[in-house]
Amino acid sequence: MIGIAGIARAGKDTLANCFKEIVEREFECDVEIIHLADKLKSDLDEVIACNFYFQVHTDDTEQKNLIRPILVAYGEAMKKKWGKEVWIKKLHEEIKARKDKKFYIIADVRFDFEVDYLFNNFKSETIHIRKTGNEAPNETEKLNDPLVRDKCDIKHQWPPYEPHEKEECKSHAEILWQMIPQEKKDIWLKILN
Repeated sequence: MIGIAGIARAGKDTLANCFKEIVEREFECDVEIIHLADKLKSDLDEVIACNFYFQVHTDDTEQKNLIRPILVAYGEAMKKKWGKEVWIKKLHEEIKARKDKKFYIIADVRFDFEVDYLFNNFKSETIHIRKTGNEAPNETEKLNDPLVRDKCDIKHQWPPYEPHEKEECKSHAEILWQMIPQEKKDIWLKILN
């Protein structure tokens, strides 16, 4: 499993998609990109749709910025009620319930304890991505991102990419893939087989 960390709009999903192609090619296995926030977002989907008239899983930056404070507040309230690991434990239970063997890429690691949990439970490699010129959109990310970055195995900064520059992004992903120790890749292959 690979975890990808970074603030909002850093390019986590872009990197996850590039890694998906690499892992499928290298390991010849099914790869699924998942998000810790998927359950959180599904909990709020109806509220957002009924009141804002768009889906919580929007790709529109302006819409994301509008609802981000609601998502952050709900996520934090659930952590206060059920413990800080509530979202990663929900994801872990979901993965354990699955019967198929897949390689997972978590594209939204945002807290230092999530990095620890992924390593301890999945032998993950966590990569922190930073996009040049990108700033944390809220206090929660501003406070937590440096803590997450310190715990990540690999740290990388890249320029903002336009959609037509996908090949440059793939080049960065190939370099990052080569930075993952072969011993870790051997462990992953053993788990998959």
